[in-house]
Amino acid sequence: MKKLQSTLDNLPGFYSLIILSMIYMSIMLCNAILTNRYVGINSLYFLGGTLTSPFIFILDDIIAEIYGYEIAKCVILSGFTAQTLFILICQLVVRAPFPSFFTEQNAYSFILGSSLLRIDISGFIAYIFANLINSYLLTRWKFLLKGRYFWVRSIGSSMFSEALYSFLAILMMEIQSIPFHDILKVVIISFSIKASYNIVFIGPASWLVNKIKNITGIDVYDFPKKFTPFKYLKIKPEKKTC
Repeated sequence: MKKLQSTLDNLPGFYSLIILSMIYMSIMLCNAILTNRYVGINSLYFLGGTLTSPFIFILDDIIAEIYGYEIAKCVILSGFTAQTLFILICQLVVRAPFPSFFTEQNAYSFILGSSLLRIDISGFIAYIFANLINSYLLTRWKFLLKGRYFWVRSIGSSMFSEALYSFLAILMMEIQSIPFHDILKVVIISFSIKASYNIVFIGPASWLVNKIKNITGIDVYDFPKKFTPFKYLKIKPEKKTC
């Protein structure tokens, strides 16, 4: 079992982590902005962010599987810090004075105004619970199963975490906008879409995980002190490092 000593000692690993993190951040911003855009018809609709948020969990699984829980947690928290900074800047600009000939102020206020700040706060609460649980489950099962069955672990952890996220996030984001019975309907539709994403994209995700592991030689196994089943205490890591 290889451990990650210093990312800078492994340039392919360093570059891979940067690329994955940048994609992760881009999708987070897309998810926040598109959430205000409803998709569907009057009797059947969901939030636009539903089309992008599953990729956050997929990337979370990929990063956690390769780099371990601690790096995945850092990416999650850093991502929300960056997203919050972006949204705070948007609040300042949207509220700044503007000349009389500028006629698009209402559009900017609707998309980038106070509703986006509410989405960020609600998403932060939901994602902190859901994404950290997702990474925790994936990496713990990885240790127990000795790195095998990534696709099973990814689907299992993501399904549970996305169900939790869908309920918490949509409830907090939309409780002031749509009736509660419609919120439950949106939650069910959103989770169904996310579950479909997990099944469709688990193949490409597994391929990418194996590709990055082979190129970088990085395959981190987290072993927290509180997680020490006796039958695994005799497992010793290999001396080779990245």
